[in-house]
Amino acid sequence: MTIGLDGWEPFNSEFVISSRGVNGQDVFLTIEGLEVGSPTSLLIDSVFRTETVGGITETSTSTLYRMSNRLDWFHALVLNRQSGSRTEMMVQDIPESVEIQASLGNAVSMDVTVPEEFRKGDLGVGSIMIQQMQWLEGSWWPATLFLTQVPGSMNLTTEADLNFDITRNLAFQGMPILDFSASSEGMSLYIEAQGRAINSKGNITLMAEGLADRLSIKPTESYGLNIRSSGDGVDRLYFRANDMPTLPPVVLDQMEAMGENLKSANIQIHEFGRVTVMIPGYQLIEVSDVQGGRIIISARATAEINGIEIDLRGVVLDAQITGGVPSGTSLGVNGFASDLSLLNMIPGFSGSTSHWMAPEPMSSGILTVVATLGGMA
Repeated sequence: MTIGLDGWEPFNSEFVISSRGVNGQDVFLTIEGLEVGSPTSLLIDSVFRTETVGGITETSTSTLYRMSNRLDWFHALVLNRQSGSRTEMMVQDIPESVEIQASLGNAVSMDVTVPEEFRKGDLGVGSIMIQQMQWLEGSWWPATLFLTQVPGSMNLTTEADLNFDITRNLAFQGMPILDFSASSEGMSLYIEAQGRAINSKGNITLMAEGLADRLSIKPTESYGLNIRSSGDGVDRLYFRANDMPTLPPVVLDQMEAMGENLKSANIQIHEFGRVTVMIPGYQLIEVSDVQGGRIIISARATAEINGIEIDLRGVVLDAQITGGVPSGTSLGVNGFASDLSLLNMIPGFSGSTSHWMAPEPMSSGILTVVATLGGMA
């Protein structure tokens, strides 16, 4: 879709295009912020591509805006009746020139470029929202990406890791990879995807506030999980995964990770005495190179055996070492918490924390029985 206007004098501040049933698609386009009565030049060149991969509609868009004045906002909605998909995009506080490329489907990605002469300081665009919904089995399955305080140049990619090995620990296999880079810090983002929307099992939510100019969350070569951020780290970070199948009959109902002023963390699960893939050995969890203020990780899992749902509980002994100095030992149920803010306030003291966590079988078994009986009651 291409719109070109030169010397046009708008009668209203809002410009709307609506079409229905063209090639099986409904298209709605709205522009707000035109200067009434002033000669206006406007170019919008927007391309929407749809492709079905593994039953999932993958939509990509490449849009170029060029205007004689800044716009308040732009909204586009494409309803594809043939593929059963609904794609929506909204951009707020748009500069005179901006190029946006985005893709939603098996992967979520976005690339934004604003020429330096049209930026407001380090900022390029006020906010961007893009959402795709898949119509499957009588329901809409959404994948949503929302960005605020978008820098003049930004690249964001998140996709499922496809490196699997059933002979290794499965805790982080298939987790999404996130790679973010920008020309400046300060952006915030929100990503939510229902599993069917991205051809994945389970649902994911990621929120980050006050991003640095570089953030990476990805599995390691040894099937752990690595989080890395540049500069002073991420002001606030929250990740949640729901309804993730693991080893039958266990289902990870929910896993949450929260960080504040977090620069880095590396999670690795060491396993000893594994019998088979279905009968894992004793697991020792190592969380190393934790740098920043606070980090909290918790999880909840259930298993269904002979029609009985068992609420699994894990009592974990957590030994902490900071800068080579033992800094604490604690017990946690289905998770752990670390706070470096007090230690790092000591003059001349700065370092990363390592956690070595060992499950305690007897207490875990007792709590699992109590939680299961309590749920049945």
